[in-house]
Amino acid sequence: MNIDIDKIKSRAVWWICLGLIGSAAAATTAWSLFVVAHDRYDVPKALAIGTALVFDGTAMACLHLAGQAVRERRSALGPHLATLGHAAVSIYLNRIHADLIRGGTGAFLLFATPTVALLILAGLCWSANRARLRAQDGNTPATLPRFGLWGWLLATDEAWKRTKKEVEAHVAGTAQLDQGKRTAKPRVAAEALREHFARLDPVDAILLAHSAIPGATPAEIAAELKLYDIDVSAMDVTLVLRGTRHETTVQRAAAAPDTDLPHPDAPQVGALPPISKTKAILDAASRLGPDAKAVQIADHAQRIARVPVDAPYVRTVLSRARKAQQRAQAAQSLEQHTRQLEIDGVGQGGGGYA
Repeated sequence: MNIDIDKIKSRAVWWICLGLIGSAAAATTAWSLFVVAHDRYDVPKALAIGTALVFDGTAMACLHLAGQAVRERRSALGPHLATLGHAAVSIYLNRIHADLIRGGTGAFLLFATPTVALLILAGLCWSANRARLRAQDGNTPATLPRFGLWGWLLATDEAWKRTKKEVEAHVAGTAQLDQGKRTAKPRVAAEALREHFARLDPVDAILLAHSAIPGATPAEIAAELKLYDIDVSAMDVTLVLRGTRHETTVQRAAAAPDTDLPHPDAPQVGALPPISKTKAILDAASRLGPDAKAVQIADHAQRIARVPVDAPYVRTVLSRARKAQQRAQAAQSLEQHTRQLEIDGVGQGGGGYA
């Protein structure tokens, strides 16, 4: 485990300084408010101390609520307005204290500055925390481009034009992001399942559906998969399940004990007959189309029909099939030509006898 000693020292120094500044500011403000309450308005000492504590405690509580609102991605405007309101009242009372002792502007600044300094420091901390949280959410505020001092002085118009374009683009992008977050709706279970099945290979989806409902027929499995936007036919399901143990038996009723009538055996439905390599290759080629490669056809035949073939054998079978098709087309063309000659011969002979 790596421990960053420098970071720990830096944070310790920060919290020590913050504690000293906060304690001094709170003590100065409390003393000033106590003097005003006790000496100017004749408030008893106990109540005067309570008045000072109320002002300082309320200001600290409002700053805490502002930080909590930032962490929860809520608006901190309310706590900040309350803090500013209490600070304004405290500064006004510090002015009364300065007039009471005839200290003038110097005494007023001496009594009011600690409160202002504490508020500025807390506001800077709040701004830094808010910026980190916004960066985590992907929402960063627009910043001025770094053109340098001479760039802003010598090319002021161009710098402002570019700055305006960048800010407009940033605002438009942020608005679109917020709109997308507002219009986003939670997905229901059916939509999530459709997306999950859409990423599956059709063969894996068929096997998964068969394992879930093993007693279903291929047509029923195909119908169930279509509910999840997987378009397969009953024949596809049959070809995929051919390599699995998929047998169907029919139970026959038990014979009555007191009867001698023979009961015919119920038909037993076994596995489908095995498919030949040639048939599997031709089926795969027809499914994949004329542009499919031999490797793709071999892979499809192995996955669907469970027939182990390689690319050279696929090429041989396809070549034989093309030659057979060409011979069939040639024989059909020759037969049609012969029939046409016979028809023409009969017509010419009929004309001669006439």
